[in-house]
Amino acid sequence: MILRRALNTTEDRNPLKDLNLPQVVDLFGGAGQTTSGENVTPENSKTIASAYRAGNIISDDVAKMPFQMFKKNGDQVSQVPPDGFMRNISYLLEVSPNLWQWTPFQFKKAVIQWQLYYGNAYIWRPPTWPPQLLILPADMTIPVLDMTDGSLWYRTTFYFTGETIYIPGAEVLHLMINPDRTGFNGRGVITYARETMGRQLGAHKTQSRFFGQGLNPAGYVSVTGNLDADGRRKIRDSYAESISGTENAYRLAVFDSRVTHFEQITMKPSDAQFLESIAATDHDICNFFGIPEYKLSAGKQAYASNEQQNLDYLSTSLDGPYLVQWEEGARIKWLSLAEQPNTQFKFIRESLLRTDALTRAQMNEILIRSGQRSPNEAREKDDVSGYPAGDEFYMSANYAGTSSADGHLAGKPTQAPGQGGK
Repeated sequence: MILRRALNTTEDRNPLKDLNLPQVVDLFGGAGQTTSGENVTPENSKTIASAYRAGNIISDDVAKMPFQMFKKNGDQVSQVPPDGFMRNISYLLEVSPNLWQWTPFQFKKAVIQWQLYYGNAYIWRPPTWPPQLLILPADMTIPVLDMTDGSLWYRTTFYFTGETIYIPGAEVLHLMINPDRTGFNGRGVITYARETMGRQLGAHKTQSRFFGQGLNPAGYVSVTGNLDADGRRKIRDSYAESISGTENAYRLAVFDSRVTHFEQITMKPSDAQFLESIAATDHDICNFFGIPEYKLSAGKQAYASNEQQNLDYLSTSLDGPYLVQWEEGARIKWLSLAEQPNTQFKFIRESLLRTDALTRAQMNEILIRSGQRSPNEAREKDDVSGYPAGDEFYMSANYAGTSSADGHLAGKPTQAPGQGGK
């Protein structure tokens, strides 16, 4: 009933029903047939191991990062705490986004999966009580313009009811990748990786047929007399029954006197190399998804280089297409004009870059003695309780300000850390 009240009726939410809507090209992920003959869709692309893993790596990495709301008051920046009674935005992002008791991880992963494979993700915040965040299906939703006043709407159809409604653009946070020339619609990875994935699907199908024949290449037989189509089919089926399949590998085939000659068609070395080269397209798939190869257990496996690649992966593959776009869009869509100047949303990227215990301890020690972090703040990062005196900030005695109260002149170089004074 709550969701039904949010939707109202089709007629109530359909002010554009009499308008001619603009056509949107290449709408739902760019699915289609490839030159390899394979039809590539967002769903069957996941049957390719590297594509399945790449999609889950990106969506899991974004989903596990805390998404929090911060408010600035003068020089003080504080996190806005979740309020379960009012169900504020912090609660929806950090505890549960909707009345179905989804977790934030589930919600963020679903959003990124839509965005990744279909090029668009639509987060609907209906103006109803209690507040909640809902995901509109990207394969059933399109942006449309009201040509009378230039306002943006979203036309969506619901799976369970088949009902089509129009939602004002102010209620929908639209995330996209690879925007088309209009800037109103995105295109998924499948649109551009379609040919590469088509080759991979075709190669796997060929490999399956190869192993389905029990590693026995095809052959041809000569028979006496003329055979009609039914006769040829019977002999072909007889051969397949006796020699094909892994359970018949290397078994003896017996034919009657009608078969005068049988010759096996041996596999060419180039065909064998083709079967071994199926993994070659994994490199291209990594490039399309924008992840380093080591995440798919390929490429370099050195710890130092992988750590550097992970930093590059965060800054190039996740930051722009997913994190920054969501942070900026949420600030516009989910905050009032009065809140926007001093309130913002932020993914806690440090959660993705957690290093080993020794490195974290060394970094905390540097931040504490340089006054950048209090001991309790450092302990909070490691999920350890604070202590009474841990909120104080400390500065090494070797540091001093350029105009400090101990007599140093402004602009005069101070004593460098680690150098003893007289």
